[in-house]
Amino acid sequence: MASKLNILCGSCGYEDISKNAKKWCTICEEGFCEDCERYHKSMKLSRDHKMISIEDYRQIENISVNLNCEIHGKKLDLYCKKHDIAVCVVCIPLEHKSCSSSDVISIDEAANNAIQSSALLDLEGTISATIDNLKHCISDREMALKNVDQDEQTIRKTITDTRKNLNEYLDKLERKLLLDLKSKHGNCKSKIVKILNQLRQMETEVEKLKEQTLQMKRFASDLQVFLETSQLNQSLCTKIAQRRDKRL
Repeated sequence: MASKLNILCGSCGYEDISKNAKKWCTICEEGFCEDCERYHKSMKLSRDHKMISIEDYRQIENISVNLNCEIHGKKLDLYCKKHDIAVCVVCIPLEHKSCSSSDVISIDEAANNAIQSSALLDLEGTISATIDNLKHCISDREMALKNVDQDEQTIRKTITDTRKNLNEYLDKLERKLLLDLKSKHGNCKSKIVKILNQLRQMETEVEKLKEQTLQMKRFASDLQVFLETSQLNQSLCTKIAQRRDKRL
């Protein structure tokens, strides 16, 4: 492949002369200066070769077209209409010996008016349809990408809102539970305080009975002790029974 910076004349290069090419031969795949171009056109074998400007060649220099047989390395100068394939002279006796002579024509005859051929039109149509399909697929994927971003934002908002609602619900539940706890705590504490006061009052009364009993034991007669003991026992049993009934 010629240099992208300068395309040199191939014929001059064969003689170790560096000279910029002005034309490009699409058959020989070689550049020619003005002098060599005239000589190339004067030769019978190459006068029908298509020559294009170097500027036009720049438009197709990156398009790779293999002009040689990939199997035998020979030039593709024949075409088999039966198998719709370009072949070299070695391919015919090996791969196409069953093809008739009318099936095998020269590559130049097969390529005649190829620019206007239906095959090229079909290829252009296929390329155009492929490009349209690719554009449609790209547009569809771009829309899908946009939808994915929107869905992500929607889900993110849903998660945030759900978290907010859960926090509000938990805060409300916490306040309710704390209020219930405070109320029950107050009631329970009030009952305990009430019972504690009653027990302390009872303790005071029993202490008095104890003191009375000691005094009675020291100073009263047997009859008085007997009667007082009976009365105090009844009174004490009654108080204990009343206390038990209140607890139940």
